[in-house]
Amino acid sequence: CLTPRAIMPARVRSIGARLPAARIHSRSLFLPGLSAKGQKYRTFEQQKVVQFPVPTIYGAVSDVARYADFLPWCTASRVLERRQADGPGGPEPGAHAAEPGASEELLTEVEVGYMGLAARFGSTVTLLRDRRVHSVSEPNEFLDSLNFTWEFAPIGPNRARIDLRLDFELKNVEHVLMWDTLQDRVVGEYLSCFQRRCVQLQQRDAAGGVGGVG
Repeated sequence: CLTPRAIMPARVRSIGARLPAARIHSRSLFLPGLSAKGQKYRTFEQQKVVQFPVPTIYGAVSDVARYADFLPWCTASRVLERRQADGPGGPEPGAHAAEPGASEELLTEVEVGYMGLAARFGSTVTLLRDRRVHSVSEPNEFLDSLNFTWEFAPIGPNRARIDLRLDFELKNVEHVLMWDTLQDRVVGEYLSCFQRRCVQLQQRDAAGGVGGVG
């Protein structure tokens, strides 16, 4: 898995026969000739068309507090602080600098468990409504860095294009090998869960917000 390669394509299949059909394009990037440190760095990109309007898929992705309700391997999810990124007076002294044009910024904490491993991710999530979700996580026992970006674009009134990018550096080579082996399964399962969440949100909206969907 550590053989130098410029590009490793990844084909991700949606899980769940009842999900709407979607087109997928993805790739995982490796940079050749790197040091041992560089070999722990990965970039994963995926583009996908889903059968949901932008506000619905954006709503599912941006609702970090609900992740534990519908994402696999997520055992807890919390929003510790929420602030308007472009509010009067700008950010408080010493606060994380918000991205230009950002509508809201969240400080979040997500706990994940998988194959006997458990980790906590503290992140700053910047929201640009119906356009972009960008997260920067603090280092933990498994990762030196983790950034991910979701970008959303409408394709007519009831479809959307998602552009997903992950950039991260793992501390342990064994965990790199695990990611290289399981990346399609992990990302595919997560994307399928976000689509199922969209179905739940649409059902909730159709029922006027009454029911068990949070």
